[in-house]
Formats: sequence, structure tokens, C-alpha cells
Amino acid sequence: LERAPSNQQTVARGYASEARRARGTMHSATYRLNAVATMAFTGLLALCLAVSVTELAHKANPEASLKMHGVHHFKPLGGNDEAVLSFQMKGDLSSCFSWNTKQLFAYIKIVYETERHVRNEVTVWDKVMTSTEEARIEEAFLSKYALVDNGSDLRGRDVNLTLAWNVMPYIGALYFGEKVFAAKMPSEYMSDGRQG
Repeated sequence: LERAPSNQQTVARGYASEARRARGTMHSATYRLNAVATMAFTGLLALCLAVSVTELAHKANPEASLKMHGVHHFKPLGGNDEAVLSFQMKGDLSSCFSWNTKQLFAYIKIVYETERHVRNEVTVWDKVMTSTEEARIEEAFLSKYALVDNGSDLRGRDVNLTLAWNVMPYIGALYFGEKVFAAKMPSEYMSDGRQG
């Protein structure tokens, strides 16, 4: 005489059948692809974090000297003072480079105060450097951009020549640095290096 399966046995067989079906879908190609992608993404994220942390140990010590070499043009233009300057720079920014540095953006800005404006900053030169060789500069050069004051307050004005740089890594945060050098604008307007 055969016994009829009890309710508990029927339920147990149902659960076993469900478990077999779940195991079959659990290890499908989509599931495996998702698991591999998640693991790869987690590993890549950990690697990027490790690279960013190593940048904290890198200490840059750039050296530079900068002075105003000449004033080639200085006159009023539409109610504003305009000047074209040249600079003598000897600098070595190569210590800013590490194995994680993509490029260095260096620029010279003129910073000064006037009665009307507490802080004025005008960028007059810039350069993108992608190697340590480019980061070594020893030359006299003309400003790329004219110094234009918002008004006519530049004559005889004390200014700061600021050599600033932004370090752009492959991975991680940007960081900045600058060196400041004092200078003075001419007390009279001039054209082509001659007072007038």
C-alpha cells in the first residue's frame, strides 16, 4: 500500500523545486557579467583612491624669480590705462611634476590696489606645460595679454607680479601655488618704451 504524500512533503518538494530553478537563474550569463563588472569597478575605484593618496606624499618645491624687464607701451585708452610689459623670468617648476601629473598651467598676473577697487588681478601671460623640460624657463619675454586697468590708476602704482601655477593630475584633486614679486609701474605714460 502506497502512502499519499503529506502536506509537509509536498511543500518541501515545492521548495526544493524552487531552489533548483533559482540556482539555475542565479548563475546565468547576465548574473556573472554583473558580478565581474561590479568587481572590476570596485577594483578600479580602489586603484584610483590609492593613486590620489600617493599624491599627498609628493612635495613640490618650485623655484622662481620674476621681474619686470620693460614697459613697451603705457598710455590711456578709452578712459582706461593700458600697458604692454616684458618680463625676465628664471624658474624651475619641474618639482611640481610627479608620475600622476598630466600638465601644469602657469600664469603671471598683476595684482594691485586702487582707491576705487580694493583688489585688481589681471593675467598677462600663461603657458601649459606637459613635461619637466617645459617647466624650466630662463628667458625674457613679452606679455601675451595687455595690462588694462579699470580706470586710469596705474601711473606710479606699486604692483605685485604673481607667478601662479595649477597642477592638473591624471587622477585626484588640482592644487595651486604661487610666488609674489614686487614691482612698480612708471609714473608717466610712454609709447614704444619712450616717455611721452
